[in-house]
Amino acid sequence: MLFALGPFRITLDTQALEQLEDRERARIAAMERAGTMPTKQFLGPGDRTIQLDAVIYKEVISPGGPTQIEMIRAWMRSGRRVPLISRSGHFYGFYLIEELAATKTHVLPNGTFQKITTQITLTRSPSGFTIFGTQVF
Repeated sequence: MLFALGPFRITLDTQALEQLEDRERARIAAMERAGTMPTKQFLGPGDRTIQLDAVIYKEVISPGGPTQIEMIRAWMRSGRRVPLISRSGHFYGFYLIEELAATKTHVLPNGTFQKITTQITLTRSPSGFTIFGTQVF
C-alpha cells in the first residue's frame, strides 16, 4: 500500500501512483493606503490541495483498479470527507474528493480499455475539532 484514501487503497494492484502534487496557499489581503502602495496582511492558512496521478493497467497489473475508480466516484458524489495517510504513517488530514478524471486508452478489438490514467484532486477539509482553541485535524 502506498496511500490510504479513506476506505480506498492506492497500491500497485489497484492504481500505480506516478505523482503526488501538494499545493498550499496562504490567505493574504491587500489593504489600500492613500498616497502609497497597498500593504499586505496575513489572514491565516488558505486552501491545501493534493493531486494524485496514477495509472491502471487493467488486464496486466491492476484488474481491481476500474472498480475502485467507480467507488471513488460514488464517494466523491456523496460529499463525505476522507482521511489521507501515507505508507510511512504520515497523516495528511481530511480531504474532500473535488475532482476525478480518468483517461482511457489502448483499446482492444472488443472495446475494452487496457490503460486508464487517473487524476484525483483532493481539497483539505478541516474538522471543527479543537483542543484549547487549536485545530487538531
